[in-house]
Amino acid sequence: MRYGMTERRTVSVIAHELGHWWAGDWCSTPAAERGAWRFAGELLVDPVAYATAEVEHCSAGAIAQALGVLTDVIHGYRRALGV
Repeated sequence: MRYGMTERRTVSVIAHELGHWWAGDWCSTPAAERGAWRFAGELLVDPVAYATAEVEHCSAGAIAQALGVLTDVIHGYRRALGV
């Protein structure tokens, strides 16, 4: 874990950066960022845990907190679902 970063931030950012690597992104564009967060969402979010958290919490931020990821990961997961 990087000094000063929480575990949920560290895990989320590593998954996001892996998304850039997987896609072969050479520069940061809005589309590349969305794609990297989508990759992170698909990698980190368990569908059953997400469904449970969505019933218990009303906001993406609260769901992210419950699942131990950043809100950007939840938005990326939702994009992967087409929501």
